[in-house]
Amino acid sequence: MSDANHNQNPVSGGTSNARPSEGRPMGRGPMGGGPMGGMHMGENAKDFKGTMKKLIDYLKPFLFSIFIVITLAIGSSVFSIAGPKILGKATTKIFEGLVGKVSGIPGAGVDFSYIENIILLLIGLYVVSALFSFTQGYIISGVAQKVSFNLRRDISEKINRLPLKYFDTKTHGEVLSRVTNDIDTVSQTLNQSMSQIITSVITIIGVLVMMFSISWLMTVAAILILPISMVLTAFVIKNSQKYFKQQQAFLGQVNGHVEEIFGGHLIMKAFNGEKRAVEAFDGLNDKLYRSAWKSQFLSGMMMPIMIFIGNLGFVLVSILGGWLAIKKTIEVGDILSFIQYVRQFTQPIAQVAQISNIIQSTAAAAERVFEFLEEDEEVSDTANPVSPQGIIGEVLFKNVHFGYRQDKIVVNNLNAVIKKQLNPLMPICLLRHCLMAMTWF
Repeated sequence: MSDANHNQNPVSGGTSNARPSEGRPMGRGPMGGGPMGGMHMGENAKDFKGTMKKLIDYLKPFLFSIFIVITLAIGSSVFSIAGPKILGKATTKIFEGLVGKVSGIPGAGVDFSYIENIILLLIGLYVVSALFSFTQGYIISGVAQKVSFNLRRDISEKINRLPLKYFDTKTHGEVLSRVTNDIDTVSQTLNQSMSQIITSVITIIGVLVMMFSISWLMTVAAILILPISMVLTAFVIKNSQKYFKQQQAFLGQVNGHVEEIFGGHLIMKAFNGEKRAVEAFDGLNDKLYRSAWKSQFLSGMMMPIMIFIGNLGFVLVSILGGWLAIKKTIEVGDILSFIQYVRQFTQPIAQVAQISNIIQSTAAAAERVFEFLEEDEEVSDTANPVSPQGIIGEVLFKNVHFGYRQDKIVVNNLNAVIKKQLNPLMPICLLRHCLMAMTWF
């Protein structure tokens, strides 16, 4: 067959004077698949650095907004970190006043004007911190949605330039998941993880500085708890990650099976395939249930483990702090501040560990989007095509083989002679519809 539709790059052979059908209708792949049929969440990107560089290119128009977000995140974290230290001063003042009152020291008592000023200062700090957090969330949400809009726009334009060969080798789910799930994953990471990781890193650094300013000995004792927390967290993440991958894979298979059965309902009924369809669904659904149960159970262990490790840290810090307070090394209010800092210190570490896995999944999702955008496009039609008007003659097909893939030839050894008709285009149209039917089945 002569270059059967050059733009589709098919595998073809034989000779003819006609162009065959383009194959399956657009969007119908060799296997059915629902919107999530092609999901690959939980996988690692093959080229992490290259993918992140391409994603940064989409973020470049919003660098000023990102700079504002970073500045607001720093301000919000600083104000939030300063709160416990100031609150500790108020606690120390109350403790000293009550002790003086009980001891019978003349003029001793609680300085309520000092406490009032501390309370007003704390309210101001927390209000400003909340405003900064609200503003940074508003800005980063806008950036994430604009990046998602640009990605969806580019994919929409790309779809119209792709050859039919691409859609013949991909399922519905694989194509749709890049427009929906993969871009949503990127959008959610930009919206949540970007500001969260900035805040977490700043919080870890700031809290460490404040803890050392109170007592280096208590800080060392608190840090000694970290390796236990990190080991247990890494263990849970490592074991739950594989089940999350299985969950997403089986979820895609279930959606793909459902889409195939509903899309080909008449064919399934005609061949009495109801029992086999139900059995296949039950098998896939059971696998999805088992993987989802394990992944959710393991991920749910994270918070109880962190609370348990945090409580151990509180006990150690409280005992050591009480001993130092008796020795007059630190003030009573500093113990309260330090306990709050320990709570603030463990949480962002767990967040950073969790975000690192989210970023890996995001890189994998972004990589799939960029792979789609970099697919070979359809060759443009010639500027001066030959007009078929006035062409009268027979169409001969001899030993024609056609397929989009070498291992999947859909037309084998086709021989046909189409006689002259009044309408010269009628043989071509007729053969096109015949080949479409053959390709479909």
